[in-house]
Amino acid sequence: MKPRMPSSWKSAVLVLLLIGGLPALAAEPRANTSLDVEVPDVELVDQTGRTVKLWTDLVRGHTVAINFIFTRCKTICSPMTATMARVQKELGTGSNVRFISITLDVANDTPERMAKFAEPFKPGPGWSFLTGEPAKVKQALVALGGYVPDKEAHRPTVLVGNAVSDTWTRVDGLGSPSTLLAAVREAEAASSGPSELEPQEADARAQDAASARYFTNTELVDQHGKTHRFYEDLVRGRKVLINFAFTSCKGACSPITKHLAQVQEKLGGRVGKDITMITLSVDPANDTPKSLGVFTQKMGVKPGWYFLTGARENISLVLKKLGGYVVDPDAHNTTLLIGDAATGMWVKSPAMARVENIVYAVEHLNDPR
Repeated sequence: MKPRMPSSWKSAVLVLLLIGGLPALAAEPRANTSLDVEVPDVELVDQTGRTVKLWTDLVRGHTVAINFIFTRCKTICSPMTATMARVQKELGTGSNVRFISITLDVANDTPERMAKFAEPFKPGPGWSFLTGEPAKVKQALVALGGYVPDKEAHRPTVLVGNAVSDTWTRVDGLGSPSTLLAAVREAEAASSGPSELEPQEADARAQDAASARYFTNTELVDQHGKTHRFYEDLVRGRKVLINFAFTSCKGACSPITKHLAQVQEKLGGRVGKDITMITLSVDPANDTPKSLGVFTQKMGVKPGWYFLTGARENISLVLKKLGGYVVDPDAHNTTLLIGDAATGMWVKSPAMARVENIVYAVEHLNDPR
């Protein structure tokens, strides 16, 4: 684990969320905004025959452009795919945008046929042509707004979004590539952190405002039933340690919480003052303040460490911002995020790293490189 990290917010967000920039292209107005999209973590099969999870492997942490096609289509599928190909080419090889094409004709579209359909468009890495079991493909199509009973009647729409910022829009897939590119750029912009400034040169108020926009003041509830605004009440002006857990976990959550309790002990009285510890529930449907309170008492959690739950849409938004959202709580990651909201320094650590290493990372987070 490296205690020294890049000094800009943008670099920090890149480290946390693997989000890259995009080259410029002329923009046109985009279509509908603020869609409510919940991406299912269904297993599908790509054009190489590889099994992938839609959310975990393809969507989480990325800006995505998703369209719906079938290989025997004689009308809109080829021109729509050509538009997607043009945008991918414009973005270049350094882009982290994921392109996803899901079949509307599972009975016919095998991985081999999807690969043959894709070949003339020369898709680059990061473009998955997906088929799979009928029920799972249908589940994905329904959730993403692409399902139609008659595949010939499907609309040429592209769903563009970013699961980190939870921003989603639909774009006309037969429109100009610049329209689609504009939507992609907006999705990425919505997920980017504060601007790239050296801490000593940054205007503190501007940096604070950018941080508030990124982390959001979403209201969550702690193990004592108290409501907190996430950024202003828990993150602003402090060093923070953030991990993900749920109370009915039968695996890593209890050992990790006991381990981090040792970290809290080592950090001493600073926790609750200039250091905040935060555990976000990945199972808000079952993790009530009462159940979190029982769990934290059992684990020896002391003041200054907040176990947070809340309305599903609220906790999901914060989890997505931090890369901790999962559809299945048992699939949650065991990463510990360590950061300083005032300087924009962030590192990742295994939550079960040696206590001394975690404490060192916290105490020396802002050391010069």
